[in-house]
Amino acid sequence: MKSSRSVLLALALSGVLAVTAACGDKKDDGGVAPAAASGSTSAAASPSADARTELIGAFKKLTGGTVAYTTATDTGAVASTKLTGFSDPANKTNSGKMTITTQGQQLTAEVIVVGTDLYLKVGAPIPGVDPKKWMYVDGSKTSLSKLGLGNPDDPANVKGLADAFVSVERTGTGAYKGTFDATKRQMPAAAGALLQQMGDAAKSVPFEATVNADGYVTSLTMQMPAAGQVPASTVTTTFADFGKPVTISKPAAADVQPAPAALLAQFA
Repeated sequence: MKSSRSVLLALALSGVLAVTAACGDKKDDGGVAPAAASGSTSAAASPSADARTELIGAFKKLTGGTVAYTTATDTGAVASTKLTGFSDPANKTNSGKMTITTQGQQLTAEVIVVGTDLYLKVGAPIPGVDPKKWMYVDGSKTSLSKLGLGNPDDPANVKGLADAFVSVERTGTGAYKGTFDATKRQMPAAAGALLQQMGDAAKSVPFEATVNADGYVTSLTMQMPAAGQVPASTVTTTFADFGKPVTISKPAAADVQPAPAALLAQFA
């Protein structure tokens, strides 16, 4: 990247695209995931069961234990991102590594969330920042959602989706499709601006999801509509390794520095 601003804009864009459909702070649960898992089966499925109820139940299970996730966002010529990470809702921790490709350049970033403490490392020059150290953000003073992150007790960003479902239908064993209203999700400010630019299309966003035999959502694919100069994008998330041990800890104090005011200002 040529400047700290371009770095921050890339981060903001990536966060917005990832959370526009998947992030929220409301009280009910939802989930994300594309690509069907081999032999997936809905544990709650029965001929008379309501597809919406089944899918909501599968999303809720994601908040009950550790999980590994991968989210890929393709926004054509504007940007593409890939985020891989692990979350531990019980301990309110989350970690992820992101690769952002935009304007012919590539940016990498790493994030660790422990409670309200956020640590960010960006693989690009930012004035006044040691690239070898983690930047610290006090999440108790600036909402993590403004930084494109879900609450640490819901690091997989699955809460609130149930309120947004418009339609859900079962298309096969453990397979679902439907639409959701993205305007009914609680979003970061930047994401809210994009939603406004989507117009009525934001109220009927297509998705497909799969659920495995144990009742966990394993994949979700969302087709986000165009927003202003941001073209239509495909957001694909997969979940795996449910309940497997995960260790996420804060960086050593010697490896931490305060996040610059210029970065925080981007998400104010």
